[in-house]
Amino acid sequence: RGDVKSAAYKLTNPAQQIRAYVFDVVRSTVPRMDLDEVFESKETVALSVKEQLNAAMSEYGYTIIQTLVTDLSPATVVRDAMNKINTAARVKEATLDKAEAEKTFVVKAAEADAE
Repeated sequence: RGDVKSAAYKLTNPAQQIRAYVFDVVRSTVPRMDLDEVFESKETVALSVKEQLNAAMSEYGYTIIQTLVTDLSPATVVRDAMNKINTAARVKEATLDKAEAEKTFVVKAAEADAE
């Protein structure tokens, strides 16, 4: 009963308070990871949000059962940089594959000439 009273009288806008806690947890959790790890570890971020949000909101009678991280949107500059890095890595891989193919062609041509 005390929890219900706390929830009703201590929080004027529970949804806004929960949103603020979520943003605080994300801001404190995400910077400890590199960007690729953040995208690969949505479950880790969601668990961190759940644990810390549950601890903060339990005194008001709320129990956080599950949190879901559905969308991570880095700043446009960061997203563009990530795209450039991924593009460069793919170009490098394609260049290496092409060089390996050319090497194989030269070796096979030399073998054919030797016969």
